[in-house]
Amino acid sequence: MARWAALLLLGCAPARAPESAPAASSSSAPPAAPSAAPSPSAARPSPESPAPPPAEAERKPACPSAAPPPAATPPEPRTAQPGDGVWTPLGDAAAHERAALGEPVLYRTTLRPHPQSRFVSVSLAALDLCRLSVGYVPGKEDVPKISVPIERGLVPEAERAALVAVFNGGYKPEHGKFGMFAAGTSLVPPREMACTVGVTSQGRVTISSQPPAPELVAYRQTPRCLLENGELHPNLVAGNEKPWGGRAKDVVTRRRSALGIDASGRWLFFATGEEASPQKLAKALLSAGAVAGAQLDINWYWTRFLLFAERDGRLLVSSTLMPGMEFQRSGYVERPSERDFFYVTRRP
Repeated sequence: MARWAALLLLGCAPARAPESAPAASSSSAPPAAPSAAPSPSAARPSPESPAPPPAEAERKPACPSAAPPPAATPPEPRTAQPGDGVWTPLGDAAAHERAALGEPVLYRTTLRPHPQSRFVSVSLAALDLCRLSVGYVPGKEDVPKISVPIERGLVPEAERAALVAVFNGGYKPEHGKFGMFAAGTSLVPPREMACTVGVTSQGRVTISSQPPAPELVAYRQTPRCLLENGELHPNLVAGNEKPWGGRAKDVVTRRRSALGIDASGRWLFFATGEEASPQKLAKALLSAGAVAGAQLDINWYWTRFLLFAERDGRLLVSSTLMPGMEFQRSGYVERPSERDFFYVTRRP
């Protein structure tokens, strides 16, 4: 833990993946974070704050120049198409999308992880956590009997001026009873056999099969980690996808979403695919550069990555990572979401 705490102080300096993890659980070893639970914005210094002393400034080097992550090697050369694995900026400046105003912070690409079918594709977004911060909010229908000191289903008002994007959380709490923690409140106790997507007070993300670190300001558990220490979960290698909700015979098309983090902690990858099995999602994340990964929600309506733009004085959902994603234009800022979600803001 001491080494993780030291690495976290480095900002974008590499934060190595955990040395080992139980094969039956899933997540990425969280860097240490302050025990208090401020919002990501509260953790940022205000413009009036005095400059840090030289010793602290030396521990927090500036981010590298804005640039996309390294090109991803297509996982299946036989089905790869031109442009697969090449990262391009995500966001339309002409549409006033927040992601495209200023230096690039989001990128997208496509990968095809099926060895025979080029129609099985995974769309990915890469988030530059040197320039972006992540927060987590429970939905208005998630464990409603437990009170939380924030408004459920909405991006905190103090964060909306910097809001760039929103993406979905995990299963309904009653489906698997995976842990949920937000705003200093435990909505669902953590499970041992689970993958933990954690949020630090600096708005960074960790994914680990280790128990949630007490320093995390928020976390969301999911089924076992798809990927950890740069390797697929042994069940996926063996072809057993049941822990992640296998294919249902009565479902013609199923979407899945997943989240991955690279070894440096700088690049967060959101992935979604149609008819992409848990194993295929894991392969796509691995090809993109992730060393740890967690499956998030599944099924058509609940898998989404949405961009925001300000139009006529209102902050509204303006576009989606891939065609056909369901959304409400005023969702997350005016109309509360029924389900939990992660929100993405630009760092000052």
